[in-house]
Amino acid sequence: MYRHVDILNKNGISACIVHQEKGMRHAWFENRTRTTCVNEVRLFPEDIFVIPEAYGPKVAGLARGTKKVIFNQNAYYTFIGYSADTKNMTTPYTDTEVLAAIAVSEDTKQYLQFVFPNLKIFRVYNAIDPKIFTYQDEKKKKICFMPRKNSEDAVQVINILKFRGILKDFDIVAIEGMNERQVAYIMKESLIFLSFGYSEGSPLPPAEAMACGCIVVGYHGMGGKEFFMPDITFPVSTGDIISFAQTLEKVINHYDNDPQFIKEKGRLASLYINKYYSTVREENSVMETWRSILYLQNEKKK
Repeated sequence: MYRHVDILNKNGISACIVHQEKGMRHAWFENRTRTTCVNEVRLFPEDIFVIPEAYGPKVAGLARGTKKVIFNQNAYYTFIGYSADTKNMTTPYTDTEVLAAIAVSEDTKQYLQFVFPNLKIFRVYNAIDPKIFTYQDEKKKKICFMPRKNSEDAVQVINILKFRGILKDFDIVAIEGMNERQVAYIMKESLIFLSFGYSEGSPLPPAEAMACGCIVVGYHGMGGKEFFMPDITFPVSTGDIISFAQTLEKVINHYDNDPQFIKEKGRLASLYINKYYSTVREENSVMETWRSILYLQNEKKK
């Protein structure tokens, strides 16, 4: 969201991030993004209020009288706060004040199109910063992962291979409580990244790891299907712990026998991410989306 605001301001469309608290600013990544807080916001008729999908059914009730766009970064959070009541058809996605939704992957876009066929949906690309997540050929015998989601799966896979004696030469690093550059440093050193995320709109960690030349093993998280290709990654069905452990063991054994073959997969993965999730593609997709949304807004005024 910060990057979207930067892109819009760069291209002459006034935008800012609205936080709950005055002085709030995310600091785990470098930014000079324009921000404000709720108490300092005054909305005008021509403004558009962009709201994350995680607000659920509350989206339509926010800033009544103002046109809105739902920025859906995870389709699987779309119905947070809803019940199983089949009679209640209230949803912001069909509210007259909601102009459109923005999706961050084809998976999220297809999800929303299936549920709300009359909704205007635009897809943007999340860039992987090539200045931070850079390819590194020299790797240590290090395996990294993020325990934020499905940490129980991670514990199982690691312990299975630990007791099989497969990990005795490897360091295992849990990436947590780090800023963006610290994360990139670990990934650049690591040979393998384990992906345990599920129900993701567009999972960034495995893409960032690929950009750094890691061999990615694990779950695509649904939103990552578009880059979890078997010729440059090692996808595993979600929850299939034994297959995950077996796949990781095969990768490690293959590396011991032919390290260059495995490292070449990492190089190709990095090239793919740099090409398809570039900052240029992100900026172009954001601007194309917002030109279309502003056109919609003008049409509704007529």
